Amino acid sequence: MNAHKYRSFAAGFALLLLLTSAAAAGSGVSPAPPAASQDPDIHVIKEAGLQFELPKGWTAETRPDGQIFLSFEGGAGTVTFLVADKYEDAVTGMKAGLKEQLTELKSDGEPKTDTHNGMTHIGESGSGLMKGVKITWRIDVLKARTNVTILTFGIDTIIEAHGAEYGKFVNSLKTS
Repeated sequence: MNAHKYRSFAAGFALLLLLTSAAAAGSGVSPAPPAASQDPDIHVIKEAGLQFELPKGWTAETRPDGQIFLSFEGGAGTVTFLVADKYEDAVTGMKAGLKEQLTELKSDGEPKTDTHNGMTHIGESGSGLMKGVKITWRIDVLKARTNVTILTFGIDTIIEAHGAEYGKFVNSLKTS
């Protein structure tokens, strides 16, 4: 990944933190109304050969640089996809951003490697505080056609409240 993409990711990450910070400050954000259709909302990241189902009430945005941002509860919970062969650099950048924005940053342990829907998966999670509000984070790497690094970030109680949706989303991640 070139320096421009890392700067662009850093800018997107800063926006993500700003949205979460606003939600943490009690901005009165409410969930989006459910979609009228009952059909699954399948999204494909062609470059990576990965697809997922977007849970009802979540929003998706693809940035000009190819980053994909998912959000729920008005940004109080977010999922960011970054497609890059050198995932180690993406993980390092994400952790640096977490260290800059969160106090009492903790990891739940060393990264763990397993298999998810036939893809090699590396995952690490933890928590920290932002303006006194507990934040939960998770960094996952899926080795599809190209490595995809995924940052899940949000207010702990919001992430917990959407656990079933998030689980369904995670289970829907598969090669396309």
